[in-house]
Amino acid sequence: MGLKRYIVTTAIALLAGGVAQAATPADFGLAELRAAMAQRGLSEQRFRVLTEYSMVLPHDGFSIMGNIIRGGSQRGLMYGLLEAAEQIRRSGRLAPAKGEPATPMRGVRWFLHNAELESGWYHDRAHWQAFFQMLARNRFNRFTLVFAHQTAYLAPPYPLWVRVPEFPEVRAKGLSDEARERNLATLRYIAQTASEYGVDFVLGVWEHNVQRGMEPSVEGLTEENIGPYSYTALKMVLAACPGIRAVQMRTNSESGIPAARQVEFYRDYVFRALRDCGRLVQLDLRGWLMRDGLMDAARNAGVPLRISSKYWAEDLGRPYPPPETWP
Repeated sequence: MGLKRYIVTTAIALLAGGVAQAATPADFGLAELRAAMAQRGLSEQRFRVLTEYSMVLPHDGFSIMGNIIRGGSQRGLMYGLLEAAEQIRRSGRLAPAKGEPATPMRGVRWFLHNAELESGWYHDRAHWQAFFQMLARNRFNRFTLVFAHQTAYLAPPYPLWVRVPEFPEVRAKGLSDEARERNLATLRYIAQTASEYGVDFVLGVWEHNVQRGMEPSVEGLTEENIGPYSYTALKMVLAACPGIRAVQMRTNSESGIPAARQVEFYRDYVFRALRDCGRLVQLDLRGWLMRDGLMDAARNAGVPLRISSKYWAEDLGRPYPPPETWP
């Protein structure tokens, strides 16, 4: 198959202050290259750069030969353009180069824990744009944002984003309609902005209910409705945020779901919501002390599957050898 060719003069929209708003990863790479050329006083007419997609390069790979920059995908092309921009800044010219990541997944994971401390930066769109630009420049391709991490705060997070008409009794305490709509708009923006910089956004849900002894921040959840509610709410969130590429689920007792009900809950409601959402969304399973049958349920869920295995268990990461650890 032939290669498709693009020119560096692709239009880039500029926001106030001259910051480029990327629509695709390649657009961001082009904007970075243009900025480097401007710093060096190189005109686009005299310094003509062509871009191509290559089917022989790895997905995130790139090459620079002469004035042609090739990428194995939008992300690979962006990495090639970023490399070209770095070369222009250093020397004012392009040199032959070829690159591909040493590992396919290069991720960062954040946890939300405190509304008062997080409300400023969490809703700051300039913050997220600069953050994903930084991840792209440093060749990260995955970002996981984890909600409800072993605390009543945001547990479960769905009522902070959507109102489910079938379950009007389930709502976050003290949350106005305006605040809920703002929360959903921010989540949608984060996921979409990540994709514009070649970063796969992963929605992490640690708890679907508070763990024993915690004061709930969500009211209306019962043993009877938590499964059907979670199914409908998760589908609504995925429909409202098409930039979500994967959902990471904690499935052991830290999820707030009793051990005896975990297989049924995830198999019949959470995994089914991913399958029924109308597009491919990866299941990132945080499997630790997994109940019998849960692995089979994940394998048979009909969605792309990734297992995140806990392998050092807070022990091997210490600066000294523990006298006893998990076998």
